[in-house]
Amino acid sequence: MRRFISMFVILLSLTVYAGIENTKHNFSKTGPGTIKSSIEDRVCIFCHTPHNASSVAPLWNRNLSSTTYTLYSSGGSPTLNATLSQPTGNSRLCLSCHDGTIAINQIYSGSTTATDLNIKITGTSNIGNVLTDDHPISFDYTSTLASSDTQLNSPASIPSIIKLQNGRVECTSCHDPHTETVFFLRNGDRLALCSSCHNKKDGSILFSSSVHNVVYSESPISSSYACQSCYKPHNAKDMVNSSSTKQLLRGIEEDLCFVCHGTRGSMPGAPVTVYGVNLGITGRNLNLQLLFDTTSGYLVQSGTVTRYVNKSHDVVSSAQTGNNTKLECRNCHAVHGIKRDDITTTNIIDSIVNPDTLQPFQPSNTSGYNGTSNYWKKFYQMNEYCAICHDGSFPSNPNNRVDLTVSTATGKSPMAVSSFYSNTIHGRKNIPCLACHDPHGGNYFSIVRELNWNIDGGAPFPTKNASRTLTKTNINVTAVTGGFDFTGICGGTCHVSNHNNGKNCLQCHYHGNRL
Repeated sequence: MRRFISMFVILLSLTVYAGIENTKHNFSKTGPGTIKSSIEDRVCIFCHTPHNASSVAPLWNRNLSSTTYTLYSSGGSPTLNATLSQPTGNSRLCLSCHDGTIAINQIYSGSTTATDLNIKITGTSNIGNVLTDDHPISFDYTSTLASSDTQLNSPASIPSIIKLQNGRVECTSCHDPHTETVFFLRNGDRLALCSSCHNKKDGSILFSSSVHNVVYSESPISSSYACQSCYKPHNAKDMVNSSSTKQLLRGIEEDLCFVCHGTRGSMPGAPVTVYGVNLGITGRNLNLQLLFDTTSGYLVQSGTVTRYVNKSHDVVSSAQTGNNTKLECRNCHAVHGIKRDDITTTNIIDSIVNPDTLQPFQPSNTSGYNGTSNYWKKFYQMNEYCAICHDGSFPSNPNNRVDLTVSTATGKSPMAVSSFYSNTIHGRKNIPCLACHDPHGGNYFSIVRELNWNIDGGAPFPTKNASRTLTKTNINVTAVTGGFDFTGICGGTCHVSNHNNGKNCLQCHYHGNRL
């Protein structure tokens, strides 16, 4: 029996040795990495010893750091529901090297000949003592936590590749220091690893069915797994200027969206072209007159204009500060569950979600449009979506998700339009909101910069063209004394105006009524 146990220990040692030998954790002179001793030939000595080991873990041979760590917090993630503590368990063992405070050759018992490794971990392997940009560790993963978060799987359902230590998430939950897998991960399929715990979704739309769940090879999109396009589990920083971010994101709020959906700094490769459609919302001016492209079914745009121009729907932090509002892309779009729009389906618009429920927007089909064009039906159905806010109140907070709350520093409510619009000439003639307004850009009034009313037989509402077709580019709403000159949109599309003398249309008219 004793011989059997001895043989088992030897075989186990050989197995562990074989796993480490070809990795960067082999600091001996046989190691394949750039950090290795030119003297020490023992592979395991830097972490383990068979005799006089530290009591913190079996056969452990490293001193532990006395550092106090700055933890990942609710300030760094508004969706964090876990209660964190200073690193515990196996995480402390990992950090004895990876916080960069203890030299590699500083072992607990005995000595090592690796005097040339009296150095500390540097570079990306050095996590440091500030853990705000690293995946949270040392917290109890319970069914209560999963239920309150709403986007975590129950601990009873997570696969065996995830190793909880005494029911807690630690570094070794995802990493195995003895494996040759990339980054010492417990599973080389990083999407499978992330989705073991994270059930990312918006409403009932799962990330697995989202168009964002696609691996691209075009920079800056991840060529390995989709999560990495937006998130980074360690040392998460803004991918353009390396500034601090929240929620392990690779960009600051919507600046991250603009990497693909517009121009962002000097980031190469953006915007990304997918399925022959340029997703770049260059200038934030997504021409909603081409919202549902009849060929691809994707949101498309035309033209290139200045980006940060919209002061009402602007999601950029600097603009929000000046405007005392806070509206984010994800208040209208399902980031994790967004799907392409199907032009043949008229009872649902998948590219946007109801901000109250996070479900795909399902219009009531009472738009007043009686034609046969699916394109124009969707165009009119957007009136109902606009009215969700433009009845004068912001939507409620769905699923208690604080990251989806619309804040107003000065109590500013959205302009109430729906209550009186139906009584105006524009309302009586059933002119759709998107005929004049572009929620993604334009100017203070979200007036479109370009329009195209030539699709599917022309606009089903009156225009100055008898054929009801019209294309107009570079629509300019110019600031004038006392307001803004709207003649570029009003007089150039539906109205033949004799007031082209620089006067502001709003001095006399507002949504079809004389003031």
